[in-house]
Amino acid sequence: EGLFKPSTFSQIAITTGDKIVYISGQTARDPASKIVAIGDVKGQAEKVFANLRTAIESAGGSMGDIARITTYVVGLKPDDRVWIGEMVKKHFPKPPAHTLVGISALAVPELLPA
Repeated sequence: EGLFKPSTFSQIAITTGDKIVYISGQTARDPASKIVAIGDVKGQAEKVFANLRTAIESAGGSMGDIARITTYVVGLKPDDRVWIGEMVKKHFPKPPAHTLVGISALAVPELLPA
């Protein structure tokens, strides 16, 4: 609950035995699949991290359990790493391994970070 339900992929996958949770790339969509904060990369990033929190908590985990993230940003500029780093510090009690990638587009033109 709390994430939109895509028809072509799963938002999360959980293994059996030792629990490992795989979470699909999160975007700035609300539970009805409406894109939020169009044109506002920081506003969309906040929604991405909120969706990530919703996904991990639905599996019984917390943001501190996340070991690795990859952030894709449309039109990434070198200085963007500063605010993105601050946002990661804000949302994670301990920073995960993090790869930051600049790209030319995501699957939907209104989406800026994922």
